[in-house]
Parts: sequence; C-alpha cells; structure tokens
Amino acid sequence: MNHLYTLLFSLSIILINPWGTMRGEIWTQPKVFGILLTCIFNFLILWEERSQLKIPQTWFLSKLLWEIFLGVGLISTLTSPFPLRSLLGQEQMGDGLLYWVLIAIFTLSNTLLLRLHPELGRSQLQGLVIGGVVLALSIFPQAIDWKIDYTATSGQLFRANILASTIFQNQQPIGLYSHRGHASFVLAATAVMTLVGWQWRWISTRCAAIASVLIIPALLLTQTRAGLLALMVAAAYLLGRKHYKLLVPSALACLVVVGITTTTRHLDKLPVIKQITSDRVHLWEVSGRGIDKRPLLGWGMDGFGAAYPEVQYRKKLAKVTRLGDFTFDYQDKNGQQKTAQLPTVKAHNLILDTTLSVGLLGMLPYLALLAFCMWQIVKSPYRGIEAVAIAYLAFTFTWFECAQFTHLVWWSLSFKGMSLPREKIVP
Repeated sequence: MNHLYTLLFSLSIILINPWGTMRGEIWTQPKVFGILLTCIFNFLILWEERSQLKIPQTWFLSKLLWEIFLGVGLISTLTSPFPLRSLLGQEQMGDGLLYWVLIAIFTLSNTLLLRLHPELGRSQLQGLVIGGVVLALSIFPQAIDWKIDYTATSGQLFRANILASTIFQNQQPIGLYSHRGHASFVLAATAVMTLVGWQWRWISTRCAAIASVLIIPALLLTQTRAGLLALMVAAAYLLGRKHYKLLVPSALACLVVVGITTTTRHLDKLPVIKQITSDRVHLWEVSGRGIDKRPLLGWGMDGFGAAYPEVQYRKKLAKVTRLGDFTFDYQDKNGQQKTAQLPTVKAHNLILDTTLSVGLLGMLPYLALLAFCMWQIVKSPYRGIEAVAIAYLAFTFTWFECAQFTHLVWWSLSFKGMSLPREKIVP
C-alpha cells in the first residue's frame, strides 16, 4: 500500500497525455485523473476499515466549511452567464465546480486515511518529491531546445515561435505542465516538501541533497518570479531565526534573480509598477469592476473570463453570445456580431479570482477553511507541512489556482487529522 500511494502521488504531478490535442487534454486532465484514482483508493481503504475509524470533531467542521463553499459555488454556477463553463472550468485551468467537489473529497478522505494509516503520509510526501525530481529532469532538455514538449508533436511548429501543441517559445521551459509558471510552483512546493521531509527525518540527508540540487536549478531555469518568491517565503518560515545565516545569502540571491528577470522583460515600455507586476495592475483594476457588479455570488467558477466582457466592453456590448478559451463573441448595440480577445482567463490574485468566481459569500468560507486547516496543523506534531500552503499563498498573490497543481496545497492541509505523533512513524 505504501508503494501504491508513492506512485499515485508522483503521477498526480507528472502525468501527461502526449496524444492530446488541447492543453487541457495534454496537461490538466491526466493530473486530475491521478487525483480521482487517489480518491477511489482512499474510499476503498476507508470502507474496508470503517469499523476502526474514529472521526474527530475537527473533521466535521472542515466538512461543513467545504459544504458551505461548494453550496455557494453551486448557486454561483446556476446564476452564472455561462453555467457550463462554471461547472467544468476553463479548458486549461480546469478548476470548475466539479473539480472543487473532487478536491473536497480528496482532502476530506485523505485526512481520514492518514488518521487510519499515518505511515502513508511519509509515502505520499516521498511520492511528491520523486515527482518533483522527475519534473526537474524534464526542464533541463527544454532549456537547451525549446521545441521539446514531450507530446506526440514534439518539435513540430505551428508558427515560427509556437509549437504544434500551442506552447509559445517564451513559455518554455514548461517541464510537464502547460506553462512554466505552473511548473515553477510545483518545483517550489516539492523543494519545500523536501526540506520538511528532511527536518522530519522522513527523507535522508543524501536524498534531500540530491533532490534539492536538481529541483532548485530547474526552478531558476523557469525564470518565474512568483515561484522563487514562494520558495523564499516558505523557506524563511521553516528555517526561522536558527538558520538566519543561510537565509540572508539565499534571500539576496533570490532577489538578484527576480531583479534580473524583471529588468530583462520589456512590456511595451510600461510604467515601473506595471513592469514589475507584468501589468497585473490592469487585471486587478478590471477585477475590481467585475466584483462591484456581482459582489455576493460572483460570476461562476473561473469568473474573470465571464466578467471581463461585461466590464471592459460595456459601452459597445449588447450581449455576449459565446465565451471561448481566450476569445469571446458579442453582439454590439448596433446588432453586429464581433469577436474580441480575452487577455487572460484569471485575475492573477487568489482573493480577486475567488471573489470573482463565488463572490464574498463564497470567499469567506474558503478563507476560513484555509485558516482553520493551517491552524490545526500548527497545533499538531506535524507542524511544518503548512509551509506548502504558505508558499501557495505567496505564489497566488500574483498567480492563480489551476487544476494542474492546486491539489498540492490541500494535500498538505490534510495532515491536520493525523492521530500518531510524527516521531513514531519509522523511516
């Protein structure tokens, strides 16, 4: 059983479908399938050993918060201008209502599983670290040749700077994900897990060193500032004052890399603040207008795409007739059909994206759920693993949730139900 969960958790971050035709089919759906398989095995074990299971009160409170969040999500979906999109999620992001139902099942079932079999926590962590190493190894060839994407059409071009799989040259290296930003968070998260596993003695010093030597350079190669900052914040949280001599040079090195990456990106001679944030400020301004129009229940899951036409094209718009992945069709006030571009499908901020999707009524239980789970872990012998969630919060200040990697943070928060002290889990 230990080896099974090591394999399942490795697959949840490295699985792709090379023969897919769309980004979601290639990179998103296989990883979601890995989560689904994990849920099925969780249920089988829990059902077989249900007589031995004692469910703590904290689990029921988590379940209640999940139910409130999903209930608001259902209402938001039913009232959304595009309910089917809200249910299924945008093709690449994949984080529609059905995905969140799966994440709730995954988190709640894994909490109970770790209560029955605490030793599986070590196997799951090791599986994710192994997956992080495989991801890191996939980055290096792409840094040399950007045309490698590990799909059936690898090396084939759609245009001079676009692969047949629709990956742009400036998005490489992507590893086993649809964007280098996604890969950067997974690398940062698995680096944090490696450090936690080493501190807990679940991973030997030698294995932790090998994993770090591969994962951290791969993270640097992605040139994604949010991923580097997420790792720096989580490492500072874990190491604290005891290891400040290591933190200071590491932080300086990280800031130098972030500075170089920022100054070498020229976005149409934008002002300094927009240059630093890659013009996130504009997206945040648009999001604020979208929230003002639907503050309580939002626009449905993946709400930015639904809100954008209404708030950005309101002077020209009569109604939106279709919402695609990065385009939308609308009828103007003269009755003419037109097509326009969506600059992105996300607001690039966790609070804004959540509020756009499920409104204030959905955001409050979501934040309460995050805070409650982190508080429970901090009070437990498994303190430290919440650093993955801290890295996620730092990352999603300028990024977003995606079905390719969001399960990692909820896995770390499922440790709150562990019944056996960490020290008694024998390596």
